Amino acid sequence: MGLLKTEAIALKGKDLGEADRLVTFFTRSSGKMRAVANGARRTRSNMSALVQPFTHSSLTIYQGSSLARIRSGEIIQANLALREDLLLMTASSYFAEMVDSLMEEDDPNEAVFGLLINCLTILKERGVEPVLLRSFEIRLMSILGYRPRLENCVHCGQEISTGKGTAFFSVAHGGIKCQGCAEESDREITWGVCQVLGRLLETPWRQIFTLCLDKKMEKDLEKLLGEFIEYRAERKFKTLSFLQTLLEDPS
Repeated sequence: MGLLKTEAIALKGKDLGEADRLVTFFTRSSGKMRAVANGARRTRSNMSALVQPFTHSSLTIYQGSSLARIRSGEIIQANLALREDLLLMTASSYFAEMVDSLMEEDDPNEAVFGLLINCLTILKERGVEPVLLRSFEIRLMSILGYRPRLENCVHCGQEISTGKGTAFFSVAHGGIKCQGCAEESDREITWGVCQVLGRLLETPWRQIFTLCLDKKMEKDLEKLLGEFIEYRAERKFKTLSFLQTLLEDPS
C-alpha cells in the first residue's frame, strides 16, 4: 500500500462506471498491474492521454486496499503513430497481448519491459517486418525461460553440427533433436531455419534487419514459432491471425 512511481506501458483498458477507465499496464518496477484512471473518458481529462494503448508514461499510482488508482502522470512517448495505422496498431496489439497473457500480475521483469519498449520504438520507425515479429516472439519466450535449445539434442544431449540438409525440432521438448532421437511428431526443418533462430536471439536490435529472409524462410519461421509459443502458452493469440491476414493482403 502507498504511492508507486514507475514507468509504464498501457496494454489495454476497459470502461468503468460513467467516466473512468480500468487500464492494464506493464510497469518497469512492478510488472503487470491494473489501475483506475478517474475521469479518463471525459473530453478534457488529463488522464485520457495516459491510458491510450501503447503509451509509455511515468505514473504515480496509489495502491490502496481496493483497486490501484492513478494519481498523476507524464507522457514519455505517446506512440500516436502506432494507433493511427491499422497494421501498426495490430502488430502493437499482438506484442501487448503476448505480454499481458504470459506475465502474471505483480511480477516485475526489467528485461520484458525493455523488450516491449524496444519493439514498439522500432515498429514505429521501421514498420511491420516479419523479422521484427519473430525476434520479439523468440526473445520474449527466452526471457520467460523457454529459450529453445539449438546446439544439442534435447533428448540425448548430443552436440549437433549445423550443415546442409534438414534438422528436427521438437515443439514439446523445446529444441532440436538428432536424427536418432527424432520422433514422428517432431517438425523437420532446414538448417537455415535453425541458424536464423539463433541469430534472432543474439543479433543486436539495429542489425536484425540485415538478416535476409526469403518468403519461404519467413513462413517456416512463422509457423514453427507459432506452434512453439502456442504449446507453451496453451492458447492462441487473437490478434495474431488478424495480423497475418493483413500482412498477406495489405490492401
